[in-house]
Amino acid sequence: MQQSFAVTEHHFDVGGGMSVFYKDYAPHVKSDGVPLIYLPGLMRTARDFDRVAPRLAAERRVITIDTRGRGRGGRSHNPADYRFNNLIDDVWKLADALGIQHMVLAGLAIGVFMSWRMASSRPGRIAGIIANDTGTETYNPASKKMVALADHGQYSLEEAAEKLRVPNEKGFPDFGVDDWLMYARMVYGEVAPGKWKRDFDPAIHEEWGRVKAETPSMWDEFVNVGDIPVAICRGENSQFLTREHAEKMVAALPSAWLVNVQGRAHPLLLDEPAALAAIRKVLALADGRSV
Repeated sequence: MQQSFAVTEHHFDVGGGMSVFYKDYAPHVKSDGVPLIYLPGLMRTARDFDRVAPRLAAERRVITIDTRGRGRGGRSHNPADYRFNNLIDDVWKLADALGIQHMVLAGLAIGVFMSWRMASSRPGRIAGIIANDTGTETYNPASKKMVALADHGQYSLEEAAEKLRVPNEKGFPDFGVDDWLMYARMVYGEVAPGKWKRDFDPAIHEEWGRVKAETPSMWDEFVNVGDIPVAICRGENSQFLTREHAEKMVAALPSAWLVNVQGRAHPLLLDEPAALAAIRKVLALADGRSV
Protein backbone atom coordinates (compact mmCIF):
# COMPACT_ATOMS: atom_id res chain seq x y z
CA MET A 1 0.00 0.00 0.00
CA GLN A 2 1.42 3.37 -1.04
CA GLN A 3 2.09 5.91 1.70
CA SER A 4 -0.11 9.00 1.67
CA PHE A 5 2.82 11.21 2.72
CA ALA A 6 6.50 11.74 1.95
CA VAL A 7 9.37 11.95 4.46
CA THR A 8 12.54 13.93 3.85
CA GLU A 9 15.53 14.54 6.13
CA HIS A 10 17.46 17.78 6.42
CA HIS A 11 20.10 19.69 8.36
CA PHE A 12 19.26 23.34 8.98
CA ASP A 13 21.94 25.94 9.69
CA VAL A 14 20.85 28.08 12.65
CA GLY A 15 23.98 30.24 12.68
CA GLY A 16 27.02 30.38 14.91
CA GLY A 17 28.35 27.16 13.44
CA MET A 18 25.38 25.20 14.79
CA SER A 19 22.60 23.24 13.10
CA VAL A 20 19.51 21.21 13.85
CA PHE A 21 18.39 18.05 12.09
CA TYR A 22 14.76 17.51 11.18
CA LYS A 23 12.43 15.10 9.46
CA ASP A 24 9.68 16.63 7.35
CA TYR A 25 6.55 14.49 6.97
CA ALA A 26 4.40 16.04 4.25
CA PRO A 27 1.01 14.73 3.05
CA HIS A 28 0.70 14.12 -0.68
CA VAL A 29 -2.64 15.94 -0.70
CA LYS A 30 -2.46 19.57 0.42
CA SER A 31 -3.84 19.94 3.94
CA ASP A 32 -5.24 22.88 5.86
CA GLY A 33 -4.39 21.17 9.15
CA VAL A 34 -2.15 23.11 11.51
CA PRO A 35 1.39 21.64 11.29
CA LEU A 36 2.75 19.78 14.31
CA ILE A 37 6.34 20.21 15.51
CA TYR A 38 7.90 17.68 17.90
CA LEU A 39 10.55 18.80 20.43
CA PRO A 40 12.56 16.04 22.18
CA GLY A 41 13.62 15.74 25.80
CA LEU A 42 16.92 16.71 27.39
CA MET A 43 18.66 13.40 26.60
CA ARG A 44 16.37 12.25 23.79
CA THR A 45 15.94 12.71 20.04
CA ALA A 46 13.23 13.06 17.42
CA ARG A 47 13.21 9.25 17.11
CA ASP A 48 10.82 9.27 20.05
CA PHE A 49 8.13 10.46 17.62
CA ASP A 50 8.94 8.02 14.79
CA ARG A 51 6.08 5.72 15.81
CA VAL A 52 3.55 8.57 15.98
CA ALA A 53 4.37 10.90 13.08
CA PRO A 54 3.30 8.43 10.34
CA ARG A 55 -0.14 8.15 11.97
CA LEU A 56 -0.69 11.89 11.58
CA ALA A 57 1.20 12.77 8.40
CA ALA A 58 -1.57 11.89 5.95
CA GLU A 59 -3.64 14.78 7.29
CA ARG A 60 -1.04 17.46 8.10
CA ARG A 61 2.63 18.34 8.01
CA VAL A 62 4.70 16.95 10.88
CA ILE A 63 8.22 18.18 11.70
CA THR A 64 10.39 16.31 14.21
CA ILE A 65 13.58 18.00 15.39
CA ASP A 66 16.90 16.85 16.81
CA THR A 67 17.78 20.04 18.66
CA ARG A 68 21.42 21.09 18.98
CA GLY A 69 23.40 18.67 21.14
CA ARG A 70 21.03 15.73 20.51
CA GLY A 71 20.87 13.03 17.88
CA ARG A 72 21.96 14.40 14.51
CA GLY A 73 21.77 18.00 15.70
CA GLY A 74 24.97 20.04 15.76
CA ARG A 75 27.51 19.53 18.53
CA SER A 76 29.72 22.17 20.14
CA HIS A 77 32.82 22.39 22.33
CA ASN A 78 31.20 25.30 24.16
CA PRO A 79 28.33 24.35 26.54
CA ALA A 80 26.99 27.90 26.23
CA ASP A 81 25.89 27.02 22.70
CA TYR A 82 23.28 24.75 24.32
CA ARG A 83 21.51 27.56 26.13
CA PHE A 84 17.79 27.08 26.56
CA ASN A 85 16.90 30.25 24.67
CA ASN A 86 19.13 29.15 21.77
CA LEU A 87 17.10 25.95 21.45
CA ILE A 88 13.92 28.00 21.27
CA ASP A 89 15.36 30.48 18.78
CA ASP A 90 16.36 27.56 16.54
CA VAL A 91 12.76 26.35 16.39
CA TRP A 92 11.46 29.79 15.47
CA LYS A 93 14.12 30.10 12.75
CA LEU A 94 13.28 26.70 11.32
CA ALA A 95 9.52 27.32 11.43
CA ASP A 96 9.98 30.67 9.67
CA ALA A 97 12.21 29.10 7.02
CA LEU A 98 9.58 26.43 6.38
CA GLY A 99 6.79 29.01 6.17
CA ILE A 100 5.04 27.73 9.30
CA GLN A 101 3.34 30.62 11.08
CA HIS A 102 0.95 28.64 13.29
CA MET A 103 1.87 25.32 14.83
CA VAL A 104 0.97 22.73 17.44
CA LEU A 105 3.88 21.67 19.66
CA ALA A 106 4.37 18.22 21.13
CA GLY A 107 7.26 17.65 23.47
CA LEU A 108 8.96 15.79 26.27
CA ALA A 109 10.69 17.31 29.33
CA ILE A 110 12.82 20.22 28.06
CA GLY A 111 10.72 20.14 24.88
CA VAL A 112 7.65 20.88 27.01
CA PHE A 113 9.43 23.66 28.87
CA MET A 114 10.31 25.13 25.48
CA SER A 115 6.65 24.88 24.51
CA TRP A 116 5.43 26.79 27.58
CA ARG A 117 7.89 29.60 26.90
CA MET A 118 7.21 29.71 23.16
CA ALA A 119 3.44 29.92 23.64
CA SER A 120 3.61 32.53 26.40
CA SER A 121 6.15 34.73 24.60
CA ARG A 122 4.55 34.78 21.14
CA PRO A 123 0.76 34.69 21.52
CA GLY A 124 -1.02 33.54 18.40
CA ARG A 125 1.74 31.42 16.90
CA ILE A 126 1.23 28.30 19.01
CA ALA A 127 -2.17 26.69 18.39
CA GLY A 128 -1.93 23.83 20.89
CA ILE A 129 0.46 21.81 23.05
CA ILE A 130 0.81 18.10 23.88
CA ALA A 131 2.95 17.59 27.00
CA ASN A 132 4.50 14.14 27.40
CA ASP A 133 4.56 13.39 31.14
CA THR A 134 6.03 16.78 31.99
CA GLY A 135 4.81 19.60 34.21
CA THR A 136 6.34 22.96 35.04
CA GLU A 137 9.16 22.21 37.51
CA THR A 138 12.59 22.21 35.90
CA TYR A 139 14.21 21.05 39.14
CA ASN A 140 12.95 17.50 39.52
CA PRO A 141 14.47 14.79 41.76
CA ALA A 142 13.32 12.11 39.31
CA SER A 143 15.26 13.71 36.48
CA LYS A 144 18.44 13.68 38.59
CA LYS A 145 18.13 9.90 38.86
CA MET A 146 17.60 9.60 35.10
CA VAL A 147 20.73 11.62 34.39
CA ALA A 148 22.76 9.45 36.77
CA LEU A 149 21.75 6.33 34.82
CA ALA A 150 22.65 7.84 31.42
CA ASP A 151 26.31 6.89 30.99
CA HIS A 152 28.10 7.22 27.64
CA GLY A 153 29.53 3.72 27.38
CA GLN A 154 29.15 1.67 24.22
CA TYR A 155 26.96 -1.43 24.36
CA SER A 156 25.37 -4.02 22.16
CA LEU A 157 21.70 -3.36 21.50
CA GLU A 158 20.77 -6.17 23.89
CA GLU A 159 22.96 -4.68 26.64
CA ALA A 160 21.46 -1.23 26.06
CA ALA A 161 17.95 -2.69 26.29
CA GLU A 162 18.84 -4.38 29.57
CA LYS A 163 20.23 -1.12 30.99
CA LEU A 164 16.88 0.48 30.27
CA ARG A 165 14.80 -2.46 31.47
CA VAL A 166 16.28 -2.87 34.95
CA PRO A 167 15.36 0.57 36.38
CA ASN A 168 12.17 0.98 34.33
CA GLU A 169 10.40 -2.37 34.11
CA LYS A 170 7.98 -1.66 36.98
CA GLY A 171 6.73 1.40 35.14
CA PHE A 172 6.17 -0.52 31.89
CA PRO A 173 4.77 -3.86 33.09
CA ASP A 174 3.58 -5.04 29.65
CA PHE A 175 6.98 -4.62 27.95
CA GLY A 176 8.62 -7.76 26.64
CA VAL A 177 12.05 -8.35 25.14
CA ASP A 178 11.12 -6.87 21.76
CA ASP A 179 9.66 -3.77 23.40
CA TRP A 180 12.86 -3.06 25.31
CA LEU A 181 14.89 -3.51 22.12
CA MET A 182 12.56 -1.06 20.38
CA TYR A 183 12.97 1.36 23.27
CA ALA A 184 16.76 1.01 23.16
CA ARG A 185 16.75 2.00 19.46
CA MET A 186 14.90 5.16 20.42
CA VAL A 187 17.23 6.14 23.27
CA TYR A 188 20.60 4.95 21.91
CA GLY A 189 22.29 5.76 18.61
CA GLU A 190 24.36 3.21 16.68
CA VAL A 191 27.89 4.65 16.55
CA ALA A 192 29.53 1.60 14.93
CA PRO A 193 28.19 -1.75 13.69
CA GLY A 194 26.67 -3.43 16.74
CA LYS A 195 27.77 -0.63 19.09
CA TRP A 196 25.19 1.69 20.65
CA LYS A 197 25.66 4.81 22.79
CA ARG A 198 23.39 7.40 24.41
CA ASP A 199 22.64 9.93 21.69
CA PHE A 200 23.37 13.32 23.24
CA ASP A 201 26.31 15.53 24.14
CA PRO A 202 27.03 15.30 27.91
CA ALA A 203 27.88 19.04 27.84
CA ILE A 204 24.15 19.82 27.71
CA HIS A 205 23.99 19.07 31.44
CA GLU A 206 26.22 22.03 32.31
CA GLU A 207 23.88 24.50 30.67
CA TRP A 208 20.73 22.78 31.94
CA GLY A 209 22.08 22.93 35.48
CA ARG A 210 22.27 26.70 35.16
CA VAL A 211 18.69 26.88 33.86
CA LYS A 212 17.36 24.80 36.76
CA ALA A 213 19.15 26.99 39.28
CA GLU A 214 17.88 30.23 37.75
CA THR A 215 14.40 29.00 36.73
CA PRO A 216 13.30 26.15 39.01
CA SER A 217 9.70 26.52 37.84
CA MET A 218 8.02 27.53 34.59
CA TRP A 219 4.62 27.94 36.21
CA ASP A 220 4.28 31.57 35.10
CA GLU A 221 4.93 30.62 31.47
CA PHE A 222 2.46 27.74 31.67
CA VAL A 223 -0.45 29.79 33.01
CA ASN A 224 0.21 32.42 30.34
CA VAL A 225 0.02 30.16 27.27
CA GLY A 226 -3.47 31.51 26.56
CA ASP A 227 -6.66 29.66 25.74
CA ILE A 228 -5.07 27.15 23.36
CA PRO A 229 -5.82 23.43 23.85
CA VAL A 230 -3.26 21.72 26.10
CA ALA A 231 -3.21 17.96 26.66
CA ILE A 232 -1.17 16.91 29.69
CA CYS A 233 -0.50 13.23 29.06
CA ARG A 234 0.75 11.49 32.19
CA GLY A 235 1.92 7.94 32.73
CA GLU A 236 -0.08 6.29 35.49
CA ASN A 237 3.18 4.98 37.02
CA SER A 238 5.16 8.20 36.53
CA GLN A 239 7.40 9.60 39.25
CA PHE A 240 8.48 12.45 36.96
CA LEU A 241 5.06 14.12 36.89
CA THR A 242 2.94 13.49 39.97
CA ARG A 243 -0.82 13.26 39.70
CA GLU A 244 -1.13 16.09 42.22
CA HIS A 245 0.94 18.48 40.15
CA ALA A 246 -0.81 17.51 36.92
CA GLU A 247 -4.20 18.16 38.54
CA LYS A 248 -2.95 21.52 39.84
CA MET A 249 -1.99 22.45 36.27
CA VAL A 250 -5.39 21.52 34.87
CA ALA A 251 -7.14 23.48 37.61
CA ALA A 252 -5.09 26.58 36.74
CA LEU A 253 -5.59 26.49 32.95
CA PRO A 254 -9.20 26.11 31.73
CA SER A 255 -8.13 24.99 28.24
CA ALA A 256 -5.99 22.11 29.58
CA TRP A 257 -7.02 18.57 30.41
CA LEU A 258 -5.29 15.57 31.96
CA VAL A 259 -4.94 12.15 30.35
CA ASN A 260 -3.66 9.37 32.63
CA VAL A 261 -2.23 6.58 30.48
CA GLN A 262 -2.44 3.19 32.14
CA GLY A 263 0.59 0.90 32.46
CA ARG A 264 3.16 3.58 31.65
CA ALA A 265 5.81 5.60 33.49
CA HIS A 266 8.09 8.34 32.12
CA PRO A 267 8.03 8.95 29.25
CA LEU A 268 5.04 7.83 27.25
CA LEU A 269 5.58 6.40 23.79
CA LEU A 270 2.61 8.56 22.69
CA ASP A 271 1.27 5.77 20.49
CA GLU A 272 -0.86 4.44 23.34
CA PRO A 273 -4.57 4.74 22.41
CA ALA A 274 -5.29 7.30 25.13
CA ALA A 275 -2.27 9.41 24.19
CA LEU A 276 -3.07 9.26 20.47
CA ALA A 277 -6.65 10.29 21.19
CA ALA A 278 -5.37 13.30 23.17
CA ILE A 279 -3.05 14.31 20.32
CA ARG A 280 -5.88 14.09 17.81
CA LYS A 281 -8.14 16.15 20.07
CA VAL A 282 -5.56 18.94 20.34
CA LEU A 283 -5.09 18.90 16.57
CA ALA A 284 -8.82 18.99 15.89
CA LEU A 285 -9.29 21.94 18.24
CA ALA A 286 -6.30 23.72 16.72
CA ASP A 287 -7.87 23.21 13.29
CA GLY A 288 -11.17 24.63 14.53
CA ARG A 289 -12.96 21.30 14.16
CA SER A 290 -15.46 19.90 16.66
CA VAL A 291 -14.45 16.95 18.82
